[in-house]
Amino acid sequence: MPILANIALCACIGSAPPAAAPPAGPAAAPAAPASTGVLAGPTVNATAQPAKATIVARGFDGMLEPLDMEPAAAAVFRLNLDEETLRAVEVHAAARSKAFSEFVTAHYDQVLAAGSDMQSMRTMEPAERAAAFGRIRALFADMKPFAARGTLIDECSDVLTAEQKAEARRMADEWHAARKAELRREIFPQATGELEPAADERLEFRMRLEEIGGMVKRTIAQRADARKAQFEDVTKRLDLTPEQTEKVRALFMEIGVQEIQGKREPGAYSMRERQQIFGELAKILDETQRAKLRDLIIDRGASRPAQ
Repeated sequence: MPILANIALCACIGSAPPAAAPPAGPAAAPAAPASTGVLAGPTVNATAQPAKATIVARGFDGMLEPLDMEPAAAAVFRLNLDEETLRAVEVHAAARSKAFSEFVTAHYDQVLAAGSDMQSMRTMEPAERAAAFGRIRALFADMKPFAARGTLIDECSDVLTAEQKAEARRMADEWHAARKAELRREIFPQATGELEPAADERLEFRMRLEEIGGMVKRTIAQRADARKAQFEDVTKRLDLTPEQTEKVRALFMEIGVQEIQGKREPGAYSMRERQQIFGELAKILDETQRAKLRDLIIDRGASRPAQ
């Protein structure tokens, strides 16, 4: 779907759960004298400290594994939180997600255009590039009310200790530095030493747009999941193939996009809207499944109380 393809232009980050830090073990016994034979193994440092918690994880190719949330949010959830604090953090995260969803609804086309601009910047003439940066800056200016909230670390300042906030910021900064270094190698492979301010600004813009793009995708996915749940009882009975399941997921993603664009009313659907969605579902099914869908619709209509 073209709309979903456009979203991917500015959403290059996802997530992989970071590895847990190993617990500290008991004090080690005095080490035996090191062997000097040819079969001697490596020397073990008995006083090595446990690894610090991190949200940086790399694949076999050495590239950063994507996060499935903002770096600051990933850092907060990486902390060793007690149950009460975790629940409070989740409340803050839900409120932040709702606020961003409202921003996206108001600026969806602008967000997509900024992502497209950033993706095409390498091939732009200087005047085009300057205009593109102007549009991106305008988007960031419109985002100021949301940006004023700070990161999730800031929003959770009432429930996190000073030590927890410092640890979360350390992890978020570490990820930011790792991603910036990776982008620098990709965009400015020949550069050595400190980048010029304009080049550094480009990297920062790219990283911020990646973050925003990922947040947009998650916003759409949340809406799609909510709509899909309304039809879960029907789709579960249709014995969908894996390919059909993916097409149904894409259908509800498209519905989520339409809600954000204002082309479809969010919330509970009218009978007419439900019938339209059933019609879209029918295009994905084979003849046997379509017959089953018709029967399910008839049964649902018969069981619905008279208005």
